[in-house]
Amino acid sequence: MGFPEAVVSVFAGTFKFSGRAPRSEYWWFFLFEVIAVTVLAFVDASTIMQFSAQSQGKGNPVGMFNPFALTMVYYLLLTFFPRISVTVRRLHDVGASGWFCLLYFVPLVGGLIVFIMTLLPSQSVDNKFGPPPGGFGGPRRSKSGGGNHDPMQGYASLDRANQSTTAEMQAARKAEVRALYEQRVLGRGAPAK
Repeated sequence: MGFPEAVVSVFAGTFKFSGRAPRSEYWWFFLFEVIAVTVLAFVDASTIMQFSAQSQGKGNPVGMFNPFALTMVYYLLLTFFPRISVTVRRLHDVGASGWFCLLYFVPLVGGLIVFIMTLLPSQSVDNKFGPPPGGFGGPRRSKSGGGNHDPMQGYASLDRANQSTTAEMQAARKAEVRALYEQRVLGRGAPAK
């Protein structure tokens, strides 16, 4: 999942607290937040400096500044639920309960614990929060570990790509593809092996 897909996915799942979110979705959204907060911090700093310059000599203390004039306040309100929901789904992806988000309220160490948990790798098998999100490259396996996925299969195809093909190899591959098409799309015949 790339940057734009992750941001759209998080905002589309604003109130979705079930299921799982892969590391890519979570961290691309985190990058989006860092960029947005940095830009808004510069905008708000210029707003505060303008207010400060205008209020000098007029007797208006800076304490009378309206915090709702800052764009950061609106951004944080707008992204509160998407941020929480993607964190809950990310915790689900590592096999932890979404209630661990409450650790953010523990001073000093709570946020660090949640941060470390979001760095953990995704569970590649089904867990109590659902199947793994897409992007694992192979067929999804059940929690029992069934399936015969070979992780080296992708590398073997690279070796085959470098080989020169003969007419017999091309004909055999065409026959294999045709048999798979007939079986899966047309629903005829037995699986080709």
